[in-house]
Amino acid sequence: MMSKIILYIASSLDGFIAGRNGDISWLDAYQVEGEDYGYSEFLKTIEVIVMGSKTYEQVLNFGSWPYEGFKTYVMTKRQLDPVDKAKVEFYSGDLDSFVPGIRRESQKNIWLVGGESLAQSFLKHSFIDEMILSIIPVILGDGIPLFGRTQEKFRLELLRSGSYNNGIVQLHYKLE
Repeated sequence: MMSKIILYIASSLDGFIAGRNGDISWLDAYQVEGEDYGYSEFLKTIEVIVMGSKTYEQVLNFGSWPYEGFKTYVMTKRQLDPVDKAKVEFYSGDLDSFVPGIRRESQKNIWLVGGESLAQSFLKHSFIDEMILSIIPVILGDGIPLFGRTQEKFRLELLRSGSYNNGIVQLHYKLE
Protein backbone atom coordinates (compact mmCIF):
# COMPACT_ATOMS: atom_id res chain seq x y z
CA MET A 1 0.00 0.00 0.00
CA MET A 2 1.33 3.42 -0.94
CA SER A 3 1.95 5.99 1.76
CA LYS A 4 -0.64 8.73 2.12
CA ILE A 5 0.29 12.36 2.53
CA ILE A 6 -1.82 13.80 5.33
CA LEU A 7 -2.08 17.47 6.20
CA TYR A 8 -2.59 17.48 9.99
CA ILE A 9 -3.00 21.05 11.17
CA ALA A 10 -4.94 23.44 13.41
CA SER A 11 -6.78 26.46 12.09
CA SER A 12 -8.83 29.27 13.56
CA LEU A 13 -12.53 29.28 12.70
CA ASP A 14 -11.82 31.94 10.07
CA GLY A 15 -9.14 29.82 8.40
CA PHE A 16 -5.82 31.08 9.78
CA ILE A 17 -3.04 28.72 10.89
CA ALA A 18 -1.14 31.53 12.61
CA GLY A 19 -1.62 35.16 13.48
CA ARG A 20 0.48 37.99 12.12
CA ASN A 21 4.20 37.24 12.03
CA GLY A 22 3.54 33.54 12.59
CA ASP A 23 2.14 33.97 16.11
CA ILE A 24 0.60 30.73 17.39
CA SER A 25 0.24 31.73 21.06
CA TRP A 26 -3.55 31.75 20.59
CA LEU A 27 -3.35 27.94 20.58
CA ASP A 28 -2.03 27.92 24.16
CA ALA A 29 -5.49 28.56 25.61
CA TYR A 30 -6.63 25.23 24.15
CA GLN A 31 -3.92 23.06 25.69
CA VAL A 32 -5.71 20.72 28.08
CA GLU A 33 -3.76 18.44 30.37
CA GLY A 34 -4.26 14.82 29.35
CA GLU A 35 -5.80 15.72 25.97
CA ASP A 36 -3.73 15.64 22.80
CA TYR A 37 -6.64 15.66 20.32
CA GLY A 38 -5.54 12.38 18.73
CA TYR A 39 -1.99 13.60 18.09
CA SER A 40 -0.20 10.62 19.69
CA GLU A 41 -2.37 8.16 17.74
CA PHE A 42 -1.70 10.10 14.54
CA LEU A 43 2.07 9.97 15.15
CA LYS A 44 1.89 6.17 15.23
CA THR A 45 0.70 6.22 11.60
CA ILE A 46 3.54 8.31 10.15
CA GLU A 47 7.19 7.80 9.35
CA VAL A 48 8.15 10.93 7.40
CA ILE A 49 7.48 14.62 8.10
CA VAL A 50 7.48 17.40 5.50
CA MET A 51 7.43 21.07 6.43
CA GLY A 52 8.28 24.46 4.99
CA SER A 53 11.20 26.58 6.10
CA LYS A 54 9.15 29.05 8.16
CA THR A 55 7.47 26.19 10.02
CA TYR A 56 10.90 24.64 10.61
CA GLU A 57 12.24 27.88 12.07
CA GLN A 58 9.19 28.16 14.32
CA VAL A 59 9.61 24.57 15.53
CA LEU A 60 13.24 25.33 16.41
CA ASN A 61 11.94 28.00 18.81
CA PHE A 62 10.12 25.30 20.82
CA GLY A 63 13.45 24.31 22.40
CA SER A 64 14.09 20.61 21.91
CA TRP A 65 13.33 19.02 18.54
CA PRO A 66 9.83 17.49 18.90
CA TYR A 67 10.11 15.06 15.97
CA GLU A 68 12.91 12.83 17.21
CA GLY A 69 12.86 9.49 15.38
CA PHE A 70 11.09 10.82 12.29
CA LYS A 71 12.79 11.49 8.98
CA THR A 72 12.03 15.18 8.33
CA TYR A 73 12.25 17.05 5.05
CA VAL A 74 12.30 20.84 5.06
CA MET A 75 11.33 22.39 1.74
CA THR A 76 13.42 25.52 1.31
CA LYS A 77 15.46 27.56 -1.12
CA ARG A 78 17.35 29.16 1.79
CA GLN A 79 20.38 27.98 3.73
CA LEU A 80 19.15 26.83 7.16
CA ASP A 81 20.90 25.45 10.21
CA PRO A 82 20.38 21.72 10.81
CA VAL A 83 19.22 20.33 14.14
CA ASP A 84 21.80 18.35 16.12
CA LYS A 85 21.21 14.60 15.94
CA ALA A 86 17.87 15.00 14.14
CA LYS A 87 17.14 13.28 10.85
CA VAL A 88 16.49 16.51 8.93
CA GLU A 89 17.15 16.95 5.23
CA PHE A 90 16.72 20.19 3.29
CA TYR A 91 15.19 19.98 -0.19
CA SER A 92 14.98 22.74 -2.78
CA GLY A 93 13.92 20.82 -5.90
CA ASP A 94 10.49 20.48 -7.46
CA LEU A 95 7.58 18.59 -5.90
CA ASP A 96 7.05 16.35 -8.94
CA SER A 97 10.46 14.78 -8.30
CA PHE A 98 10.27 14.84 -4.51
CA VAL A 99 6.85 13.37 -3.72
CA PRO A 100 7.12 10.01 -5.56
CA GLY A 101 10.46 9.42 -3.83
CA ILE A 102 9.19 9.99 -0.30
CA ARG A 103 6.10 7.89 -1.01
CA ARG A 104 8.38 4.98 -2.00
CA GLU A 105 10.71 5.58 0.94
CA SER A 106 8.05 5.54 3.64
CA GLN A 107 6.33 2.39 4.86
CA LYS A 108 3.87 4.51 6.84
CA ASN A 109 2.11 7.78 6.07
CA ILE A 110 3.69 11.18 5.54
CA TRP A 111 2.75 14.18 7.67
CA LEU A 112 2.57 17.48 5.83
CA VAL A 113 2.99 19.87 8.77
CA GLY A 114 2.69 23.16 6.90
CA GLY A 115 2.82 26.05 6.40
CA GLU A 116 0.58 27.91 4.03
CA SER A 117 2.66 28.05 0.85
CA LEU A 118 3.74 24.42 1.14
CA ALA A 119 0.19 23.23 1.85
CA GLN A 120 -1.04 25.26 -1.10
CA SER A 121 1.64 23.80 -3.40
CA PHE A 122 0.87 20.23 -2.34
CA LEU A 123 -2.86 20.90 -2.81
CA LYS A 124 -2.34 22.46 -6.25
CA HIS A 125 -0.37 19.40 -7.39
CA SER A 126 -2.99 17.02 -5.88
CA PHE A 127 -0.39 15.50 -3.55
CA ILE A 128 -2.52 15.75 -0.39
CA ASP A 129 -4.48 12.54 0.14
CA GLU A 130 -6.17 13.43 3.43
CA MET A 131 -6.56 16.39 5.77
CA ILE A 132 -7.10 16.32 9.50
CA LEU A 133 -8.11 19.82 10.50
CA SER A 134 -8.58 20.86 14.10
CA ILE A 135 -10.79 23.94 14.02
CA ILE A 136 -10.06 26.12 17.04
CA PRO A 137 -13.05 28.21 18.23
CA VAL A 138 -11.38 31.58 17.82
CA ILE A 139 -11.60 34.24 15.11
CA LEU A 140 -8.22 35.83 14.45
CA GLY A 141 -9.32 38.24 11.74
CA ASP A 142 -5.88 38.30 10.14
CA GLY A 143 -2.77 36.19 9.84
CA ILE A 144 -1.40 33.33 7.78
CA PRO A 145 -4.23 31.54 5.95
CA LEU A 146 -4.45 27.76 5.75
CA PHE A 147 -4.35 27.75 1.94
CA GLY A 148 -4.67 31.30 0.71
CA ARG A 149 -6.31 31.80 -2.66
CA THR A 150 -6.51 28.91 -5.11
CA GLN A 151 -7.41 28.92 -8.78
CA GLU A 152 -9.12 25.55 -8.54
CA LYS A 153 -11.87 23.95 -6.49
CA PHE A 154 -11.14 20.82 -4.50
CA ARG A 155 -13.85 18.41 -3.38
CA LEU A 156 -13.49 16.65 -0.06
CA GLU A 157 -15.13 13.56 1.39
CA LEU A 158 -15.67 13.62 5.16
CA LEU A 159 -14.21 10.48 6.72
CA ARG A 160 -14.68 11.39 10.40
CA SER A 161 -15.58 14.27 12.63
CA GLY A 162 -15.41 14.81 16.33
CA SER A 163 -15.66 17.54 18.91
CA TYR A 164 -14.12 18.29 22.27
CA ASN A 165 -15.56 19.91 25.39
CA ASN A 166 -13.55 23.10 24.82
CA GLY A 167 -15.18 23.69 21.43
CA ILE A 168 -12.46 22.29 19.16
CA VAL A 169 -13.90 20.41 16.19
CA GLN A 170 -11.72 17.94 14.31
CA LEU A 171 -12.54 17.11 10.70
CA HIS A 172 -10.87 14.30 8.77
CA TYR A 173 -11.28 14.58 5.00
CA LYS A 174 -10.16 12.61 1.98
CA LEU A 175 -9.53 14.58 -1.19
CA GLU A 176 -11.66 13.29 -4.05
